[in-house]
Amino acid sequence: MPVHTPQKVLLHHIPLKFVAGRVAGGGRKSVDTSISLVPFIDFLIVLVVFLLTNFGSQIVTAAQDDLMRLPDGVNTEILEEAPMVTINRQVVMLNGVRMADTASLAASAEVAPIQQLVQDLETLKRNWSILHPQQPFAGVVVIQGDINTDYRVIKKVMFSTAQAGYSNVSFAVNARGAD
Repeated sequence: MPVHTPQKVLLHHIPLKFVAGRVAGGGRKSVDTSISLVPFIDFLIVLVVFLLTNFGSQIVTAAQDDLMRLPDGVNTEILEEAPMVTINRQVVMLNGVRMADTASLAASAEVAPIQQLVQDLETLKRNWSILHPQQPFAGVVVIQGDINTDYRVIKKVMFSTAQAGYSNVSFAVNARGAD
């Protein structure tokens, strides 16, 4: 048997015209496509970073560290998506962004709004009304406060949320069964 030059011979012996056209490529694009691995990995990294930055502030961590210990509660409900005001022993934060120092707020007995907190909550309220034009604003805010927080700080935070139009205040607590 003589040696021939290599060529496409697979399924060429079948006498059907459509088989010969498919085997030869038929002038069509190939159904097999290759995905470049580097852009795909870049896309996945961007997606993961996006998800972590957007949903990282929505996760309520029942902080068992030195700065935060949540109180216990018996009558509890599942938290809904709302702005989160966190009060620990050092700072007051809105969705993870520092608003004020807890010590300076506790030093004064005067009930005055926390201006930065009011401004940021009003901005969130305006953004919400733009994104949900047909729905009435519920005014829900969640306060996650340390169990040892001075009541004056809590009072100032609640006064600030009311000034910004958030009248529906919920407190994040550790759920405990009724004894």
